Amino acid sequence: MRPIRRLAALLGILPAALAAQQPVSFNNAWFWGASGGQISFPTAIARTTAPEIGVDWLITRTRFGLQVYAAQSYFDAVSTVDNFTAAAPRGVARLVDMQDLRRVGFNSTMFTPALGRVRPYVGVGYSFNFVKSAIPRGTFYETPAARDTVFNRLEKAKASGKLNASLGLMVPVKRFAPFAQVGIMPARGSRSWLVNGNGFTYLWSLGLRVNAGSSIEK
Repeated sequence: MRPIRRLAALLGILPAALAAQQPVSFNNAWFWGASGGQISFPTAIARTTAPEIGVDWLITRTRFGLQVYAAQSYFDAVSTVDNFTAAAPRGVARLVDMQDLRRVGFNSTMFTPALGRVRPYVGVGYSFNFVKSAIPRGTFYETPAARDTVFNRLEKAKASGKLNASLGLMVPVKRFAPFAQVGIMPARGSRSWLVNGNGFTYLWSLGLRVNAGSSIEK
């Protein structure tokens, strides 16, 4: 009989507990999200389009928010690094096989007026970008010092910080919020980074965020 009484007592307090829960709010909340999409970037050799996955943490206020994210794309591409010769310290460009890109960054977001359930937003931020692997082609170097110079240049060209901008849409439904986001990263003609072609880097993603509760301690 005791288990039945306990079950009856639990059923008796359950409606009151549910009634005491506060409704899920979009404002002053934090969202955890995961997404999949694509990145398209230029090198001095060709433009590459590759799949990308990511996770993010979005903190909302009434009109503004902060998005912190990490993403990784998967590809095999060809870029260049400045070579070194005795006649010309910057020499002729040497081809480089590069693989995969990791990005970690943040966006300051502003939410525009809602369109029904849809919450549009714009963002401006900064990302730290790291090429996972980069190997120069060829084995001939004029001197060991020339080889060391090329490898030092290549190591520096694997990482770079860049400004970026984004547009997005969220559709909050209770604790869930499907979203779509597009972004642009100006990196054209940067000799100091392996993404060194003429053009911009474009990004898009589709994902799902989950409302993890209020971002304000009560």
